[in-house]
Amino acid sequence: MSEQQGMEEISLRELIEILIKRKNLIAVITAVSIALVGIYSFFIAKPVYEVEMILMASNSSENLNSNTISTGNVESMLDSMAKYPSMNIETYKEQIKTPAVINRTMEDLHLEDEFTVESFARKITLETVKDTQLIKIKRTSADPERAAMIVNKVGENFIEVVSDNIRKRATSSSEYVKDQMEKEKAYYDEALLEQKELLSQPRSASEVELELNAKLAQITAYKSQLKDLNIKNASLQSAIEASEKSSSRGSSIVLNRESGNILIDDSTKTLKIELAEAETTYDSIQNTIEELQGEIEDLQVELQDKKHKENIISQKVNIAQQTYEAFMKKYEELRVTESAQIGESSITIISKAYPTTVPVGPRKALNLAISAVLGLMIGVFAAFFIEYWQSTEE
Repeated sequence: MSEQQGMEEISLRELIEILIKRKNLIAVITAVSIALVGIYSFFIAKPVYEVEMILMASNSSENLNSNTISTGNVESMLDSMAKYPSMNIETYKEQIKTPAVINRTMEDLHLEDEFTVESFARKITLETVKDTQLIKIKRTSADPERAAMIVNKVGENFIEVVSDNIRKRATSSSEYVKDQMEKEKAYYDEALLEQKELLSQPRSASEVELELNAKLAQITAYKSQLKDLNIKNASLQSAIEASEKSSSRGSSIVLNRESGNILIDDSTKTLKIELAEAETTYDSIQNTIEELQGEIEDLQVELQDKKHKENIISQKVNIAQQTYEAFMKKYEELRVTESAQIGESSITIISKAYPTTVPVGPRKALNLAISAVLGLMIGVFAAFFIEYWQSTEE
């Protein structure tokens, strides 16, 4: 155990002796490394500046549909069809470096010969601020003014591309809605014409209803007369019975003092005649009521049939009207969306990119520190390598 520790101590001592022996080499290599990096950082490398543009994004579907209130299945369907897909902050961020935005920016700034879409996109850095709706568009360059111009143009074109996409979707939707609206208008006109023809028929539901009401009032009056006749008949029968009891012959002679005429008073016969007339009237009214009841039943059937037809066509007209108005309303909304700058309402420029005078690179102190560490490591490696080479030659 002690022998092994001795070997390790000797090995460590040898390593330290090698480092001390080659300290000048290590120092020279380290100094050269620091000098080279220092010359490059202070005299050769150009300062690099970083500019950034800050955008704030909001949910585009909320902007487009905040004032839309669905009142029926048709409007709900139209709203879902015309609604622009909901986009969160990450969705917006991924669209900034799309070829549509990059190509438009390169064309506006005439950079087609200098960059490709891929190389241009690689020089753009995107960053989202945590727990916010902010997006930072960054670019580093030796020319801060040019970098600021490029970043601002990328942000502006991104907003335009978002607006164009929403406008194209609105245009496509409006074309469909317009075609369907014309079909619904034709269907609505057809329903109105059908309703007009039904209402122009000789006997409408309202006329049948008036006639039915008149018949009902008439039969009610007849039934009231029957009640009165029943009472009258009962009274006459009672009077006849009383009259027959008061006179065995049922007649008497009466002298009219004013005229001097002699009258034969036959009360029972008179009452019977009156009773017969009342019974005849009763039977006649009863027959009339039966006839009226048959007419009323026919009128009720006719009224229900006409009301059913009118309700069907009225419902058809109402549905056609509501559907047509829903399409017309949505068409007007889509026309407004086509002409509106939706991108500007969903994406706001918080801060444009401005040229800065404070460079972000090269980081001279960091470069020197790294060069010192690398030079020291190279020097140590060189020292051990030379020592090993010399020892193997012996």
